[in-house]
Amino acid sequence: MKKLLAVLVVFLAFAACSKTHEGIVSEEEMSKTAVKTGIKLDDGKIEMLGYYTEPRKPRHGEPFKLVSFWRFKEQIPDGYQLFFHFESEDGEERFTADHEFLDGKVKELALGKIIKDVTTIDKLPLTFDTETMFIRGGFFKDKDRLVPEDKFNDGKNRAEIGSIKITKPNILKKQMEVYVIAGNSRSQTKIDGLLDESYWLNSSKDDKFWLSDGSELSPVKTTVMAVMDHKYLYIGFIANDNDIYAELKNNDDPLYDHDDVVEIFIDPTGTATPYYEIQVSAAGVKFDSKFSGGRRKNRDDSWDSGIVYGVSLNGTLNEPADKDHNWTAEIAIPWKSIVSEPPKDGDKWKVFFHRINRHTNTKKAQKGDFSSWTPPYSGDFHNIKYMGDLIFVYEEIL
Repeated sequence: MKKLLAVLVVFLAFAACSKTHEGIVSEEEMSKTAVKTGIKLDDGKIEMLGYYTEPRKPRHGEPFKLVSFWRFKEQIPDGYQLFFHFESEDGEERFTADHEFLDGKVKELALGKIIKDVTTIDKLPLTFDTETMFIRGGFFKDKDRLVPEDKFNDGKNRAEIGSIKITKPNILKKQMEVYVIAGNSRSQTKIDGLLDESYWLNSSKDDKFWLSDGSELSPVKTTVMAVMDHKYLYIGFIANDNDIYAELKNNDDPLYDHDDVVEIFIDPTGTATPYYEIQVSAAGVKFDSKFSGGRRKNRDDSWDSGIVYGVSLNGTLNEPADKDHNWTAEIAIPWKSIVSEPPKDGDKWKVFFHRINRHTNTKKAQKGDFSSWTPPYSGDFHNIKYMGDLIFVYEEIL
């Protein structure tokens, strides 16, 4: 009996020393795949041994995994989670990922063992516009972080882990040329929303609108076009729509939260100081505002664009029972409302053209409800760093 007890004690002691759980790997398994790091945190109690990504070269717009290898002398302090920050070559943080180590599946880690954790990133952002991605990371709780050793500490208590190559970015930034209405055609100009003047036929136009996140073309067709004369910049829209909807009636009502609208953002200097937002709804109501100093900064709704505009419906407003076809908007923006004098031949302005396609309360939101001529790569139409270009060309069109 004593022998049996002795064997049992030895077995239990051996089992305790050989504790195993999900994520434990051998040195050989890690060595085959990982970029070695040897980063120590929390006075050496935690060591990051290495990492790799799946796939090896993450692709824009697709998910990827960051696989990391760790060894612990003590348990992770209560409440602390693993975090990673992903930066571009200029040090700008582009996105982050954090989670409980091993997704919280293991409450007591095997000390001294090599443990593999997998962090899954839903999508490498399309806007990550460099070919190398730098990784910073560690463990955090609220605003506190476990401190990495000095030689790996970036000064923000994040470990400088390393870098990985990613696919070549493909950021879409469109251009549109704006031609001058010929003198003998100016007499036909009538801002009624019909877009039936000959110069609209001959103008630059684009009917490829993208989902605002830039992932694909919108299934809802929108066409934008532009011309100019000595007084105005003219923008025309054709918005295909089988259910034209707009209920707000007062200028500067929050059209963007409620109605079918087309939107124009203009940044004449490319500095966002200032930039202008103009909206027209399918009901013929306008909203305009001015911003200065950056994205969404110093909003001024008292600014009046002075636009002359017209809307025409090929359908019926707010009648969901029938099938509509489209609505059109014709917008004349006075040069004097945004600049002291018209642009010169060859000048470029930064612009966005957006569309919001709303529905009656009986219908749910649909794919393509928020679309853009050139995508802002965000749910926020004010992501102005991705604006396209208007190029002013002093050639006349009839």
